[in-house]
Amino acid sequence: MKPFDLMLENIRLSVPDGDEMRTIFASTSFALPEGSLLGVRGESGSGKSTFLKLISGILTPTEGTVSWGDKKLSLLPEGDRDRWRGENCGFLFQDFRLFEDLSAEENVLLPATFYRRPTPDDRKRARELLEHYGVRFGTRAQHLSRGEMQRTALARVLFAAPKVILADEPTASLDGKRAEEVTTALIGAAKRLGATLILVSHDPRVLAHFPQKVVIADGRLIEGNEKGSSECMSGCCSKAS
Repeated sequence: MKPFDLMLENIRLSVPDGDEMRTIFASTSFALPEGSLLGVRGESGSGKSTFLKLISGILTPTEGTVSWGDKKLSLLPEGDRDRWRGENCGFLFQDFRLFEDLSAEENVLLPATFYRRPTPDDRKRARELLEHYGVRFGTRAQHLSRGEMQRTALARVLFAAPKVILADEPTASLDGKRAEEVTTALIGAAKRLGATLILVSHDPRVLAHFPQKVVIADGRLIEGNEKGSSECMSGCCSKAS
């Protein structure tokens, strides 16, 4: 087993609901090899974001385990899970999570500033990433276009060279052309890094780029091959809507 093979073992997340417990997410055994490109489809409220929180250790299942390689992430204390996530995961969100008063370069450098003072090499790498994605490094985030904001957020993720990239509807606020550009850039970057990319989306045009797909419907992970997943998407998601 490689260090970043993902394994879910009969997980269930339940929350109090009056005098009873209500299951909000469940999955039987599921494995994803290190370096995979996985597209996750589901309607709003189906449990997609909960899935990302579970596999990154933000949430822990009520039953079962989430493991990356030999590390049973869900059994670690909260501080150890936070440390693992900070060292290994990069997150990309649809709302970008940029600081408007900071420049594009300063936003990209944020992962470094959490632990130390950025070095000249850090600044050089940040500027190279922004240049690669066509963003002027000195421009304040509030003056960037939405496409530039998303590319800056992408550069920030890649600056840390994560082993796992988790993208939650990263193209939801972009038009078709920009969505295509961001999706292609994400996949290309993941391949260069040898990173696992797990992208959540409801857009079939985005998901068409992914060789492996799963569906989340009514809080349940439904696995299948590319053809099977596509068939399941149309059937299962209609039940969840």
